[in-house]
Amino acid sequence: MVALLTSGILGGRGTARLLLPKKAKSSGSKEKVVDPSALRKALLSAGVDEGSAEKLVRSRALKRIVVPVYWKDGLTFHISSLWLDKLPSFSKSFGRVFPEGQLRWDPDYDENNPQEQTSVVAIHVFFNYQEDDQGDHWSPKPTSIEEQSYQRMLKRFSYKGPSAVQAHDVLKGN
Repeated sequence: MVALLTSGILGGRGTARLLLPKKAKSSGSKEKVVDPSALRKALLSAGVDEGSAEKLVRSRALKRIVVPVYWKDGLTFHISSLWLDKLPSFSKSFGRVFPEGQLRWDPDYDENNPQEQTSVVAIHVFFNYQEDDQGDHWSPKPTSIEEQSYQRMLKRFSYKGPSAVQAHDVLKGN
């Protein structure tokens, strides 16, 4: 605890003592600074090649970059847009809720995103990534409780606003 001493407020003589926790923070701006090493690590762990990860992390538009994130239920795509700079936090949350799940970079994604532009890249979500003895992979559909949890996660990290830059535009150099 840290003591905050005040004296003479409004002409008074008394001294008041207010105890604050040692790690108390100001109530200033809540906007977080992007940690480039955490973002680079999250991108690489999702399967982004080093050159693309560096291009994304070093982009001047980093705070505005969005990337589609999707999961498949048979032939149905469930698509959202995610702020790229929030990928490390999203990845941690996802790992806690879905320990058997994976977030994989999909460089060949070509579905239409909500901005009606075609995206070449996306993040593919696997809720329960499994492999059999022959090396075949699959990910069963999430339960309704898992899907609700995922939707709450998306709410916290999803794209909101008009000034987004698509990740594939940064990678192409546009």
